[in-house]
Amino acid sequence: MLDKKELESLKRNAILINYFEDEIKEKLPKGSSKIGGKPDLPKNFQWYYYNGEDYKKRVVNRPLSFLMQINCEEVHKYDKESLLPEKGILYFFYELMTMTWGFSPNDRGSARVFYYDRDIEDLVSTDFPEDMEKDCIIPEVKIDFESMNDYPIDFLDYYDDEDSDEEISRKEKEFEKDLEELGYKTDTTKLLGHPELIQGEYFEECEGVARKNLYYGSAPIKYGDLKDEIRENAENWILLMQMSEIEFEDYGLYFGDCGKIYFNIRKEDLKNRNFDNIWLILQCY
Repeated sequence: MLDKKELESLKRNAILINYFEDEIKEKLPKGSSKIGGKPDLPKNFQWYYYNGEDYKKRVVNRPLSFLMQINCEEVHKYDKESLLPEKGILYFFYELMTMTWGFSPNDRGSARVFYYDRDIEDLVSTDFPEDMEKDCIIPEVKIDFESMNDYPIDFLDYYDDEDSDEEISRKEKEFEKDLEELGYKTDTTKLLGHPELIQGEYFEECEGVARKNLYYGSAPIKYGDLKDEIRENAENWILLMQMSEIEFEDYGLYFGDCGKIYFNIRKEDLKNRNFDNIWLILQCY
């Protein structure tokens, strides 16, 4: 059974994104962090599109939905490892009609991150493309942030195979209590930290699909002679943003069946402020 000291050694900092369900009565200042609504973008911004197949097997070139914008100055004090840019705005986009899983090279472009590092006063509230379906427009909600101690609980074996059901239940409660005392929360939308996994570890998938163009949608995966290289390079990937299901008033944003989406980035790309090569994974129950 893991104790608090062992858990502490696995700790990373995550930045929780809390959203407010109350109606926004006053217009948010330009460049404010938020979920949904019209993004504040440069005048010359070319909206992202993705040509993909939806759940009705229709292949259409569709505009990506705007998920959120993060003002880096607002989150900087919560970024205890100083991984994110100190200034500028990060914008997250994802195509909600195709809702790709990230296991195919064909998913490239279905999720994008745009980084703006110039004068915020030059931004404009940008209308959605005329061909964007109403169901793909997320209502605007205000957000704020807090730091959280984050742990890779999905990888932790805290009970033995020979334990009885009663013993497993006892250990689970003890483990959950330890996590609560350490400040850990579940089902979060957050920046950085450890991904809260549903279907298992996926960084090898990010490396294999995004950089080696392998297909992970069926088994066996055709690695050729790349398996060791992919496994080694998977360690270069980290979570940039995790988004859990969002519900407020009469709106709900869901990813599969009680799922999450994970925007992932290579450490080197994050250090160099290169957000062109992110890779999104969707997992659900």
